[in-house]
Amino acid sequence: MSAVEARFGAACRDHEAGRAGAAETGYGAVLAAAPGHPGAAGNLASLLCAAGRAADAIAVLTRALRAAPEAAGLRASLAALVAESSGPDRARPLAEGALALQPDLPEAWFHLGNLLRSHGERAGAERAYRRATRARPDFAGAWSNLGDMRAEAGALAEAVACYRTALGHRPDLPQPRVNLGEALKAQGLAREAAILLQDGLALHPDLPLLHANLLLTLHYLPAVPPPVLARAHAHWNRRHAAGFRPDLPVYAHARDPARRLRIGYVSPDLCTHACASFILPLFGAHDRRAVEVVAYALSERRDAVTERLERRVDLWRPLSGHDDAEAAALIRADRVDILVDLAGHTAGARPLIFARTPAPVQVAWLGYPDTTGMPAIGHRLTDAWADPPGPSDGWHSERLVRLPGGFLCFEPLAEAEPGPARGPEEPPTFGSFNNLAKLTPQVVALWGRLLRAVPGSRLVLKSGALADSWTRERYRTLFARAGVGAERLILAGHVAAMNEHLRAYHRVDVALDPFPYNGTTTTCEALWMGVPVVTLAGTHHVARVGVSLLNACGLPDLVAETEDAYLDIAAALAADPARRATLRTELRRRMLAAPLGDPARFARTVEAAYRALWQDWLATADPA
Repeated sequence: MSAVEARFGAACRDHEAGRAGAAETGYGAVLAAAPGHPGAAGNLASLLCAAGRAADAIAVLTRALRAAPEAAGLRASLAALVAESSGPDRARPLAEGALALQPDLPEAWFHLGNLLRSHGERAGAERAYRRATRARPDFAGAWSNLGDMRAEAGALAEAVACYRTALGHRPDLPQPRVNLGEALKAQGLAREAAILLQDGLALHPDLPLLHANLLLTLHYLPAVPPPVLARAHAHWNRRHAAGFRPDLPVYAHARDPARRLRIGYVSPDLCTHACASFILPLFGAHDRRAVEVVAYALSERRDAVTERLERRVDLWRPLSGHDDAEAAALIRADRVDILVDLAGHTAGARPLIFARTPAPVQVAWLGYPDTTGMPAIGHRLTDAWADPPGPSDGWHSERLVRLPGGFLCFEPLAEAEPGPARGPEEPPTFGSFNNLAKLTPQVVALWGRLLRAVPGSRLVLKSGALADSWTRERYRTLFARAGVGAERLILAGHVAAMNEHLRAYHRVDVALDPFPYNGTTTTCEALWMGVPVVTLAGTHHVARVGVSLLNACGLPDLVAETEDAYLDIAAALAADPARRATLRTELRRRMLAAPLGDPARFARTVEAAYRALWQDWLATADPA
């Protein structure tokens, strides 16, 4: 063995043992003697990246390539680093150059796939990931990313197979496990997703995202009671968030109880998203004499809804380029008086920003159907229908602030008019446009009873996941076991145009709210389009949103306390075309007469709550 290789071996041993300084010195000595040594250059670049020194890693690879211009592996590694620092346009020639030198290099295909994906070239990215897996069948990262591409294309069964292949080769990888859980939920397999994520938590106890996904998934399971959910959220806080909160945060805010307040809203969903229908009206109706509105966007995604939202705020701050500590520092520098979390533990949320208490008053609202589990967020906006006073207060780490008239205000994302009432000669048609994770076996069993009780009736299910043939067949099988033939099911996938999505309610007579995880946007859209919704009242917020929305519209008679009552209400509506015709014309008017459809009225209610919270803080905070 040469002296260079002996030195390289020693550096590798230092690297594996965690002796980073010794490893860096050793790799440097190897490169001084052999500037194009691919192993030393690649390993040193990896070590530097792990230490947050990406620029130094790029310099190492660039020097090595000057000495060994035909080292395809180094060229591929450099492509990945350049993509992160300078963007895909500069990185793509490097990846393609690596493939010109070595056409079967799996890492180069993988990096090229990532570059194409970042450019929105999905077909090319998928081909690149497939080439990577053919060249190296155990390439778990490529299988995982290929699963993402299939999931985005609506091929959920194929995505699940890719994620399972990735985990078969690398059970320790968190990303395919997280994404597999999402794919299983989309197929309606929430219990399987929860088991998978629970197993993953044992492997990755310090990964907040995986733990948060488990929390959300638990809400779909009827067997998980509210006290267990509360303990699970408190556990998330202890494991991931409790250590960030300073004992005595100092805020340089003018302590005037009546002054104009700066309100910051933090969300990854400031775009075409279910939550936008509730964010838009509040942003637009805030009294700018009383409050200044700052929107903190957690996602880089922008579309026409983003532009509508941006026009309705005083200040728009993107946070996607900042880590949690930087984002919290920016918010603190903005001197936000009240910071509102709109996402909780949902996709793209950043609860660890709030763990750092960048604002004196922190509030949860809208996007998550439960407590955050974080004492750093002191309050949660709700109402007495969704969270009746009593046990629900003990299930929250936040103090519940119950808004009179309801905790939501709705604005549709597109224009569409209710269709004509369907006549008695047409078969009664029930419908649900909720995501399939909410359609548990218990829901299917009850809806099966309903369809059997109403002869000739049909059921429309509309969800993006139903574009997947395996998922469609699964639901046909579930309903067949419930005594409902496939000919009575209408299974529809995603509709790109929002107005067409709303017009899909024209063929629905009665909308069915799932349980225990109720609809929110879907319920509002159904009511807006003149379709009555039947809900089953549960014990806690996630199972009582339907109660809130229907009571807000003056429709308590559509709220059932038992499964038998749910069947009776839905069957009675199906048998009463005259009442359905009346509701088809009246429901939108009812919504507009309630805070649910009156943004100005709702905004004044929210602002009054904010003012009270601010004054409470002034009364209890230490002026020093």
